[in-house]
Amino acid sequence: MHIPGPFLKFWQRLPFRTTLLVVIGLYLIKERYPFSNFPMYSKVDEEADILYVTDQADRSLAMKKVFDLGSGSAKKIYKKELATLTAAPVTRIDKIAKSARLAAGQAVMATVIARIQPKDLPAGVTGLRLYRQTFRLANSGLTHLAPELLAEQALPTP
Repeated sequence: MHIPGPFLKFWQRLPFRTTLLVVIGLYLIKERYPFSNFPMYSKVDEEADILYVTDQADRSLAMKKVFDLGSGSAKKIYKKELATLTAAPVTRIDKIAKSARLAAGQAVMATVIARIQPKDLPAGVTGLRLYRQTFRLANSGLTHLAPELLAEQALPTP
């Protein structure tokens, strides 16, 4: 096979020749990497929620520091508990019965209390409250819905 001189010179000067061949080959065999479609990143949800813990006076506590548990991990525990209680995958939390949401909140609160780091608990904290805060994207921008109290627990006195 004879390759024309100008093309051969161009090919030899081209950086990343092997990568280019791999991308073209994968495209031809229908694998679109690095142009793959990842639907979970293709759209932004219009609603998001977080879980957070406050003291008895509704002052937020640093979850990672005080409980060695992040808000995201608490939300995963909450959603898993909801799925167990409802025997179905959780898609829209606000559509689930309030009794199930409160029961799942109690399960998260039990986890939170079990993970308290006593040295990092601020002085004067006698009780904990677990809230779910929802943020919704609307025409006028981001709106904060009223926080939903999921659980409340008094701490044992030392």
